[in-house]
Amino acid sequence: MRARIGKEAHDIDSQQHCAGGLNFGYFYEGSPIIAYDGVAHPGYTIHDFTSSTVPGCRAPHLWLSGGRSLYDALGPYYTLISIDPAIRVSGIVDAAARQDVPLTVLDIDAPDARALYVRKLTLVRPDQHVAWRGDEEPAAPLDLIDLVRGVRNTPARKA
Repeated sequence: MRARIGKEAHDIDSQQHCAGGLNFGYFYEGSPIIAYDGVAHPGYTIHDFTSSTVPGCRAPHLWLSGGRSLYDALGPYYTLISIDPAIRVSGIVDAAARQDVPLTVLDIDAPDARALYVRKLTLVRPDQHVAWRGDEEPAAPLDLIDLVRGVRNTPARKA
């Protein structure tokens, strides 16, 4: 009995010290500064999570070429991740510059990128959570930038 209770207590206690689900699975739901796309967030527990680029989720981690962490490569403010170097991003870049929103563009070609980043473009906030994603720039990039910076509380137009 003592061994069983000790194991149960250990298993419960160790989860709070290694809370991967809580740290990486948490998502924002219903935020006025995230451009949601109607896809449901994956569930999580204190210990377990599913990496996802659903807007509101924490951007999935990748190891980039040279062994660099994606999180280390993100800019200090907003980062637009592109997994397709041929895709146009100038509209988002120009809209961000017009509104004085610091934006880094990060082209990634890691082998795991396409499996985790299911859209070609992913806009990541400074807190590493996904603000928007799409396979092309939205029709009104300025609306997207204004939404994520909290100026407009209307959904950004979908691409």
